[in-house]
Formats: sequence, C-alpha cells, structure tokens
Amino acid sequence: MNLDSRLSGGVDMWGTSVPRYLIAFFGALVALGPLSMDAYLPAIPAMAEDFGVSVVRVNHTLSVYLIGNAFGQLFGGAFSDQIGRKRICYIGLTVYIATTLALALVNTVEQALVLRFFQAIGGGFSTVICMASVRDIYPVDELGRRFATMMMIVLVAPLVAPVLGAQLLPLGWQSIFLLKAAYALGLLVLYAFIVPETHKGRWGALSVTSIYAQCANVVVRRVDGRFLPIRYAFAMGLSISVLMVFVTNASFVYLEYFDISPSRFPIFFGLSVVGFMATNLFSMRRLTSNNAGRYFRAGLRIQIVAVLLMLAATAAGLASLWVFVPLMVVTMSTLGLVGPSGSARYMSFFRELAGSASSVHTTLSFGLGGVLGAVTSELNDGTLLPMVAVMAGASIIANLVTWSVPPSPVEGTEPLS
Repeated sequence: MNLDSRLSGGVDMWGTSVPRYLIAFFGALVALGPLSMDAYLPAIPAMAEDFGVSVVRVNHTLSVYLIGNAFGQLFGGAFSDQIGRKRICYIGLTVYIATTLALALVNTVEQALVLRFFQAIGGGFSTVICMASVRDIYPVDELGRRFATMMMIVLVAPLVAPVLGAQLLPLGWQSIFLLKAAYALGLLVLYAFIVPETHKGRWGALSVTSIYAQCANVVVRRVDGRFLPIRYAFAMGLSISVLMVFVTNASFVYLEYFDISPSRFPIFFGLSVVGFMATNLFSMRRLTSNNAGRYFRAGLRIQIVAVLLMLAATAAGLASLWVFVPLMVVTMSTLGLVGPSGSARYMSFFRELAGSASSVHTTLSFGLGGVLGAVTSELNDGTLLPMVAVMAGASIIANLVTWSVPPSPVEGTEPLS
C-alpha cells in the first residue's frame, strides 16, 4: 500500500511511519505567510518614497494582506474538505505567484493594495490546508507536538525574512517580491512531486453554499454540552492578533519611532522571533493532550501581564527601546505556548471537517489581526500608545474567554464528523 492510499484512508495509525519531510514541507508552506508579511518591512519607507505617500499609508498593505488572507483561508479550508487539499493548494500557489510578480511592477500604493489583497487570497488557499493535513495524518495525542514542530520551521521565516529584505533593498524593493514569487514556485514544484494527498475529494463535490453549513457546524460544535471549540478558536485568534498588530506597525515602531537603521531592523525584530522559538521548542518537547489546556492558559496569562506592563510604561512615557523590546519579546514568546496547545485542543474536536475547522480558526486570527492592525494605523498619532492599547484590549478579551474553557481534556475530544 503506497503512502497516498494510506493517507487518503484517514488514518491515525500511520503517524509513526509518515515521512518526516512532510511536516517540514507543511512548515515551509505555512512560512509563506510570514515571508509575505516580514520580508518587505525594511523596504516600507523606500516604497512610501517611491509612491509619494506616508509610511502609514504603505502599512495598510500589511492590514490588507491579513484581511485578504482571512478570506482565502475561510474558503480554502472548506473547499479542501470538498475537493481535496492538493487542488486547493495548486490554485492558491498559482494565484500567489502571479500576483506577486505583478506587485514588482506597481507604480502606486492603490495598485499595491489591490494586488496584495488577491495575493493574500492565494496565500490563504495555500497555507490553510497545512493544519488540516496534519490533522489528517496524526493521532490526537501527537497533534500538539506536530503543530509545534511545524511552527518551529515557520518561525525561521520572520527571523530570516527581514534580513533578506534588508540585503535585497539596494537592488530595489521590487527584488523582494521577486524572491517571494521564486519561493512560492519552489513550493509548488515540491508539492506536486513529493507530497501525497491527505484528504481526497472530487470536483463534483464543489459547493459554495455548503461552505456555510460546514463552517456553521464547526462554530456550533458542542462538547460536553458547551461551545468549547469556538472558544479556543476565538481566544487563539485574539492572542495571535496581538502579534499581527505588532507586525503591522513594526516598521513604524523601529524605523521611525525609535529611529533605528534598516540594517539593524532585523536584529530588534528578530529578538521577538527567537523568544517565540524558545517557547515553541518547549512545546515540542513537553506538550501532550493532557497538559495542553494548562499551557494554553499559562501562555495567555503571561501575555496579558507583559502587555499591561508595556501599556503602563508607554502611558507613563517610559517606553524606551530598552524597556519596550524586552516586554515585546515576552509578549511574542507566549505564542509558542498558546499556538501549539490551543491548536491541538481545538483541532482534536474535528476530523472529517478538519479543513473547515482550520478555516474558522485562521479566518478569525487573520481577520482580527487585519482589522485591529488597520485600526492602529488609522489611530497612529506618532506614539506607541494606540498600538499597545489595542494589543492590551485583545489580550484581555482572550483571557476572559479562556476562563470558561476547562484546563483538562473533556469527554468527546475527538468526534469524527
């Protein structure tokens, strides 16, 4: 029996014999998201100058990408439950490559905003299948560690992307988009030849109207008589939006507010990524289905403390670079606990609707991140206060939601529909 046939059967028992390169590939595919966001951060001032607009105006291309990605993930995951994971990824990567090449030719910020939206839809189609594919392959008890492993690979992108962007900047900011297109093309070739289908479907099953029923099934799924899955998704989305709000404003924060050079930007930005990687490594080694709930709550509680301290320092005028950066590192590091543990608990509630479940979760995360990022850009008054206040609000609500989620596994953790 070949790997394609084994996986298409929906088989947890193959978790120990699945080739290791699969989880590495899915990590590299998800990394398309942070590469799309972070690689051109050092180039934003240069793009603003070329377009004749403010840096804040170009920052909207980040928010637009998050919102477009949310649309792509919403439809892509649900469609992949109908017609298969690979068909959706092929479509997504093709759209992404075409729009990314077009972005290297734009002359106005308005053109960039439109193309970034469609680029994000392609990116959303491409990456949403990864969480669902992991759920297709591995048993529930392994999900947390597998998601953490995938995230460790993903985190290489925000660490390396700004460095690549800064190095390519002397060649013109357009070269950064050419690099992204080349990366996506490489993924497309690898996906076609070395990655099997993990959830077969058929074109005849394609139905736009069915998407709403599939996602509604996810949203209203009850476990132990409570709407637990959607609470995990909403709390994770709010927590992850804290990161996305920061990424949306990172260029303003470091290049304008703290006035560091583009060449030093990757260093300060990368410190948060290193912290994220450290806690994610902890999750890789220690996370199980039994302790996932405790780690989820712990990560959210540490996050809210760090963000509130940052808010207090900012309001008091004490948020120097050497105060802000350590608190931001702690804030971002908590996602190495929240992401893998929350994803493991949430995805364990679904099997056949894994793609739709992934859609709901990632749409919430990118949608909230995009909207809140746009809000902070509009409220930008030349200080850090609007950004930090929005981050604090998101973290507070995430913690409030989590109070109603039990820290221990509950009955019905793995319904198969």
